[in-house]
Amino acid sequence: MKNNKFGIMVALTAAMMINGSGYPGPAAGPDQGMAVSEDWDSADKIMEDQSSSTVLSEESDEQEDDQNDEEKEHFLNIGSVSKMYPVAAVMQLKDKGLVDLDKPLTEYIDDFTMADERYKKITVRMLMNHTSGLMGSQYFDSFRFGEASADYHDNFLKNLSQQRLKAEPGEYNSYCNDGFTLLEILVERVSGLSFTEYLEENIFEPLSLDNTYTMWDVPDMNRQIPYYTSTGMQMEPECTQLIGAGGIMSTSEDLSRFGSAFFYGEDSLLGDDSKKEMGELNNASLSPEGFGLGWDMVEAPAYKAAGVKVIGKGGDTSFQHAYLAVAPEEKISAAVISSGGSSAYNQELAEELMDIALEEKGIHVEHEEEMLKNTEEKVPDSDLQYEGLYSDGSEICSISFPDGKYMNVKSLTSSNPFEVQFLYTEDGSYVEVTGDIESGNAIQVRPVSTLTFEKRDGKVILVNESGTAVLAEVEENKADKAALDAWNKRNGKSYYLYNAGYSDMSYITLNKVKPVTSPDAEGYVNNHLIVDADHAMGLAVIPGSASRDINDYEIIEENGQEFLTFPGQSFKYISEDAIPVYDSSLGEVSLTTGEASWFKLDGVENETIRLELPENAACYVFDKKGNLIYSNHMVGYGNSVPLPSYGMIVFVGETGTSVTIGR
Repeated sequence: MKNNKFGIMVALTAAMMINGSGYPGPAAGPDQGMAVSEDWDSADKIMEDQSSSTVLSEESDEQEDDQNDEEKEHFLNIGSVSKMYPVAAVMQLKDKGLVDLDKPLTEYIDDFTMADERYKKITVRMLMNHTSGLMGSQYFDSFRFGEASADYHDNFLKNLSQQRLKAEPGEYNSYCNDGFTLLEILVERVSGLSFTEYLEENIFEPLSLDNTYTMWDVPDMNRQIPYYTSTGMQMEPECTQLIGAGGIMSTSEDLSRFGSAFFYGEDSLLGDDSKKEMGELNNASLSPEGFGLGWDMVEAPAYKAAGVKVIGKGGDTSFQHAYLAVAPEEKISAAVISSGGSSAYNQELAEELMDIALEEKGIHVEHEEEMLKNTEEKVPDSDLQYEGLYSDGSEICSISFPDGKYMNVKSLTSSNPFEVQFLYTEDGSYVEVTGDIESGNAIQVRPVSTLTFEKRDGKVILVNESGTAVLAEVEENKADKAALDAWNKRNGKSYYLYNAGYSDMSYITLNKVKPVTSPDAEGYVNNHLIVDADHAMGLAVIPGSASRDINDYEIIEENGQEFLTFPGQSFKYISEDAIPVYDSSLGEVSLTTGEASWFKLDGVENETIRLELPENAACYVFDKKGNLIYSNHMVGYGNSVPLPSYGMIVFVGETGTSVTIGR
């Protein structure tokens, strides 16, 4: 049994299926589910806190029957665990001889094109195992406050047609949401049904998943368990538009039952051959990440050592999280979903529940205890050659070895700067430490985090303790002076989301981009290689999921205003230079579709405004640190808004309407 200890505040539900019999676990109540607000050591502690009658066994049907309907109807978004539904659907079509996983995707979606001829090499299988080479994720309009729309789905292929690939198809695994939206579309094209109709007829109904939905068939979005921002504000329900990649809503009970469909010998959805194929390791040569077909993890060392196959899939939206663990041979399925926390926490609990169920079957799983590393006082001379510039997938960093005593990793082009130290260890890795190395007061960070230098395909990379690449060396970029000057002038300036709709959650999750350059990383801006004065190309030099979501930058000018855009991804951000300062005499703001009206709050003194918002409009207010302090998408928001002294306010709506501001 693992002895991991952590404290979180979440609304959480857990359920298990054992040999087809439902163990509901600690169930969500009608308001907030199971509130976990104390430190706890294991699933045993949770079950003791909930009920002495909560026992893992096949005799749990009565507990399931005792749950009232109101409790069963509450649900959460399960995030990327949703990916298992289009994968299961495509495998069903494969079993019927309608889809060949190794044929090009273009045979099934004839209007799928890209601005990169290599797209013709992408196969169906590559979408499932994250080796397609696609840029990653189209996030524009992918999450809305409580509102279903076909816009994301209908614009998806058009946006993709303007994108390049970041890698040769099949070259390496890199987690990719867009591949599963393509699988969603494939299911529609082959079956002749909408994706929701297909799921209802071929997955939800056969498994009696009565509380599993997409945005198109959910009976009441307000039955979603609430979620809160970092400042404690309850927001309207989160409606995920990218259904195949992350848009399924479910209960832990239903999700656990869905997991039971992957038990060997259970043929309600798929034959054993397809289930086993999904559970095989699908690593490309350059990236030893543990993907199956859809599954994040198909070979966990502790379970493998115990002679048990356990497969798993995690999922996270901005606010809701899930994990599904399945032991197909032992016929155990454990699902944990939460509002707040993270899928990593949910995985911990799901595996604790899995361990308990396996123990009852006489199978003991021994999880390796974390051990501190034995460190050395000096870095070997052979490693000093690795000093230089590296990408971590988000920014350019420098690696140095001060006085040959330790490794220093420092961000150079990040909007959130960091600097981290590592000591060399006797096994050849570097372990992260905190504290003063010079005085001998450095201690190893827990959980232990290590990096090791490797060369793959002629590139210098650093891999973590699981062998996953997290940093890769980059070469000097000799951009011309005019290009460098143009991007250096933008250094540190903020660009604010301009063209999203009033209900787009991007206004609280992806509302700002800040280009950052550095004289120590000349030729780069953030994680982009400067091409010319108005273009920078996203770097995908790390063979793995550290390169998962890549975009390019393009600067455009309209009506004398500068905008930063992501080609092929619709996002458009307006420069702070074009944003006016809020004036306390402002009484009305005219709205235009696709043009957000931003204002800087600069020295506002004790002002409260009262808003009259038209239909299909929104207001968001942020303090100087970027924290959301007001939106009409807050539950019970009212129309009275105390403005912070410094920050930003934005109004979003439709052409021909306006916001009235009173005091």
